[in-house]
Amino acid sequence: MGAMDKCWVTGIGQDADWWLGYWDDARPPTDQPSMAQLFRLNEKWPYPLTPSEYVRRQFHVQFQDDPVAVACRHLTGVSSVVWGSDYPHAEGTFRGSRELIAKQFAGVPADERAAMLGGTLGRLLELEVPVPA
Repeated sequence: MGAMDKCWVTGIGQDADWWLGYWDDARPPTDQPSMAQLFRLNEKWPYPLTPSEYVRRQFHVQFQDDPVAVACRHLTGVSSVVWGSDYPHAEGTFRGSRELIAKQFAGVPADERAAMLGGTLGRLLELEVPVPA
């Protein structure tokens, strides 16, 4: 997400007048069809959100035994990651899911925990989602 946004907007240290392509010495400087100004492409972006905002809104990734997914929720947004036990597969967590959830989600606020443990998936599937107590 960070890389997409960096490509989308001129960042610190990036030259706003940066050109890419192939310079044709046989053509005049004002007629170089193989050259493009990198950040001029941003002016043509027809959408109201940045690339990372679309990822947060539209991408969803399942995880199970992955403390990094929980730790990075402030980058991806809690609505992008959904926990699952992968039942009945052997590599799943279903026999130790309760213990794993307690360990992985220790210290996570109740609303974020509820979103990752079923709230987001429930909304995606248009199921009734209980409000956390």
